[in-house]
Amino acid sequence: MRRWLFIAVIATAAAAIAYSGGLTGLFVAADVHAVSRVVDGDTLVLDNGQTVRLLGIDTPERGQKHWLEAKALLESKVINRTIKLEKDVEDKDKYNRLLRWIFSSDELVNLALVQAGYAKTLFYADVKYRDALLAAEATAKARGLRIWSDVGYADVCIGLYHLQYNAPGDDNENLNGESVELRNACTHSMDLTRWTAQDNSTKAYTFPSFTLQAKSIVTLHTGSGIDNATDLFWGLSAPLWNNNGDRLIVADAKGNLMPVVPNERNYQ
Repeated sequence: MRRWLFIAVIATAAAAIAYSGGLTGLFVAADVHAVSRVVDGDTLVLDNGQTVRLLGIDTPERGQKHWLEAKALLESKVINRTIKLEKDVEDKDKYNRLLRWIFSSDELVNLALVQAGYAKTLFYADVKYRDALLAAEATAKARGLRIWSDVGYADVCIGLYHLQYNAPGDDNENLNGESVELRNACTHSMDLTRWTAQDNSTKAYTFPSFTLQAKSIVTLHTGSGIDNATDLFWGLSAPLWNNNGDRLIVADAKGNLMPVVPNERNYQ
């Protein structure tokens, strides 16, 4: 009887060490990492090269108002610190990014971005901490913080979601493997007719008659194909984007420039 009691006490003590309570969750040694860089307000790269997408939140995309501030806040929370990762229902997204809750010094970073007014809530299969994030969003919205301060977040709807400048395999044989994904972050559709996209050179693509639906993504491929509601094709016969990084510049139909991607080697 005493032997079983001793084993139970040891098991309980081990669980208490692993579980820090509150919002901090259950961790193992493999969940502790350093961060090599921050991509934007809801995406970072670990020291092992794995990209992590923060669960439960959606921060402004590149080219949208407040995206730099959101990125800077995430950097302040994770750079030169040890972070802990917590998994929810799904492990990875279609870009092979880990989907995780992030803790830094026992602070739930996903929640901190919402509290500061730099992130909206965005849930898929993730269920942990949903109530805490929704409450924080309601408070930030009521106080008019950052993205809720004016029409700015809704006023600049289109931002870069993904730039695949290095196609899988041989670029010349996989032109459509090069692609640009633009996302409409707003709750209303956006008319992209006669918008333009170009790289560092003078090569420019003019959007045909096209409407991007609310909360939707359109993928612009380098090669040829049949345009549809989710995919457009530049129609080039050779690769466009430099494999060591390139610059994408988008302009609306009136010529207003929206530089959405700097010359960044690792953005793909």
